[in-house]
Amino acid sequence: MGYIRLEKDADGIVELIFDQPGKTVNTMGQEYDEAMRAAVAELQGMVADGGVTGIYLRSGKPNQFFAGGDIKEMLEMDLNPPAEEKARMYEGVMATKAPLRILETLGVPVAVGMNGPALGGGFEIALACHYRVAVKGIQMGLPEAMIGLMPGAGGVVRMTYLLGMQEAIGLISQGRRLKADQALKKGLLNALAEDEADMHAQAKAWIKENTNKEGGVKQPWDSEGYQMPGGGPEDAANQGLTFFGPANVMVQTKNLMPAQNAIFACVVDAARVDFDTAQKIEGRYFLSLLLDQIARNMMTTFFVQMEALNRGASRPQGPEKFQCRKLGILGAGQMGAGIATTAAQKGIEVVLKDISQENADRGKAYAEAFYDKGISKGKMSEEQKAEFLGRIKATADYADLAGCELVIEAVFEDRKIKAAVTQEAEAVLDDSAVFASNTSALPITELAVASSRADNFIGMHFFSPAEKMPLVEIIRGEKTSDESLAKAFDLAQQLGKTPIVVNDAPGFFTTRVIAQTVTQGAAMLEEGINPVLIESAARDNGSPVGPLAAIDEISQETAYKNGQQAKADAEAQGKPVAANAASRVLDRMVNEFGRRGKIHGGGYYEYPQGGQKHIWPGLKEAFAPNGYTEIPYQDIKDRLVFSQCLEAVRAMEEGVIEIVGDGNIGSIMGIGFPAQTGGAFQAINAYGLKAFVERARELEARYGEVFAVPALLAQRAEQGQTFV
Repeated sequence: MGYIRLEKDADGIVELIFDQPGKTVNTMGQEYDEAMRAAVAELQGMVADGGVTGIYLRSGKPNQFFAGGDIKEMLEMDLNPPAEEKARMYEGVMATKAPLRILETLGVPVAVGMNGPALGGGFEIALACHYRVAVKGIQMGLPEAMIGLMPGAGGVVRMTYLLGMQEAIGLISQGRRLKADQALKKGLLNALAEDEADMHAQAKAWIKENTNKEGGVKQPWDSEGYQMPGGGPEDAANQGLTFFGPANVMVQTKNLMPAQNAIFACVVDAARVDFDTAQKIEGRYFLSLLLDQIARNMMTTFFVQMEALNRGASRPQGPEKFQCRKLGILGAGQMGAGIATTAAQKGIEVVLKDISQENADRGKAYAEAFYDKGISKGKMSEEQKAEFLGRIKATADYADLAGCELVIEAVFEDRKIKAAVTQEAEAVLDDSAVFASNTSALPITELAVASSRADNFIGMHFFSPAEKMPLVEIIRGEKTSDESLAKAFDLAQQLGKTPIVVNDAPGFFTTRVIAQTVTQGAAMLEEGINPVLIESAARDNGSPVGPLAAIDEISQETAYKNGQQAKADAEAQGKPVAANAASRVLDRMVNEFGRRGKIHGGGYYEYPQGGQKHIWPGLKEAFAPNGYTEIPYQDIKDRLVFSQCLEAVRAMEEGVIEIVGDGNIGSIMGIGFPAQTGGAFQAINAYGLKAFVERARELEARYGEVFAVPALLAQRAEQGQTFV
């Protein structure tokens, strides 16, 4: 059976049915290209012969329309092809566009029915049809920008011509996925269907109504008198967009995301020329991104590795899929309340337990405030809010935890408190219940000592604020069973989070990696380097905030106490910890200057009421009284990134993290590692392992052994291997 089959019904409507063999979804790659060219050529002949009343595109797969481009094929392409090969690649891009252009200009009505997600290339196909109908609730859009690409099969041009420049730039550069009802409101969809049968009926009814339309059915941009919605680049209303737009894009992306720059330029250029010339422009911009290292990084991590992770690459394969019905949460502070807020939205009954009813009620009020914000933004109804709040039981009584299938402990980072709540909760839980500790650094195996069933004990490190942050770091203790790990993994996915799995060790993966850049920030401050340069270097690398701002958010006091706790733990085990720059700087900030963090009024930064935050002027006198130390700006940038990458490799060398994709995704989604790099391991791949080793050794010679090259990295560089 071929990829595409053509079936003509009694009314003369030809159904073009996508059904890629051997795949659960249809994709746009070489197999599609060959099939689509042949199918459209056959359609041309059928239309010319007469008797074709219209064409109806649909999928032969249940609840699946079209997934988009074949990313794995793209990743196999040479990044630096010779000129003649690059010319062939461009011709290939244009050849993919050609059948869609023929289809929309055949003169007969062309409808498409979307019975499942229509994303990327799939939605580009839909945009080439005159009439678009979709089953309610499905997603559609052009999300390519989220993996460093842009639409290349006519999507940029058609969306621009259909909606106008401003709307198209927003939707495409943000990679927005729209629900069918949203797409209908924006004019990207013509009708909604209740189910597939209704979809088929509506599409065919429209074709019959338009079969004998005078002059044939045309796209808006092929119709006489067409004018672009909102006007072109030369119109006064768009002057701000064309003059200030590029600068705004660069500010938002720190000029580190070529896709957004290319999308903006393509939309504006396409709006200046005729449709067919615009297609050529789009093809050139698309190819430039296809051959860009940043796109390669993001495709690798956010598509290939994310897809593997979502399929459960790091989940034990034996245990059955777990669906949590009743979840217990110990601690109704911001973290516990945030988890409860999310769980209730996902249909899970939540028991939110704290030391007092007043504290527990305060946690539930946190959820209510979040839902109220959703109502104010039109994302939620009062009925939904009532439904979600009805699922949260705030309590001070451990007995209410009875029947919970999984309990998440989210109390203070204090071993004694964690041990006490573990034992009291387990006393009322079923033997099969899993107990998860939300901790950012305390070893799970040691915390499990307080448990009467260590095989059911696991770590689930949520990131703050838990109702917004997308990652959960799951930590497997020495005795954690496969069943417990699978349940924690499944719960994270049920909550709409992305789970990564790591093995137990102090700091796990994310905390120990981010600690390196924070330590480098403190070390450079202590060396007398201008703090403005430290923070600017982090932002120029692509980090959302600098290392000094990050500690201000956590609070110097919290970081100081955590450091003291870690030091005491190590000394109790006979492992004395030498003072480092971070501990010395924190000690001075908290005890000498009383600068305890943002929540306490100020830390490295001042936070004037109603004003812009700025570096605390006292830092210069405290750390550079004789003037700032000058080092190359590139060294500042590299110290912040290389320290994290090297620590990630050490974590892999020690067996803390086993799957490269988990490390890449965890570093970006959990701790803000620069997204355009593809993550801590992909950043090394993109730099080139041998070049990375050479640069690390330069940094080691200048700035110390933290930049020493781990044996695993040196070995892979020598053998020409990468981290995959």
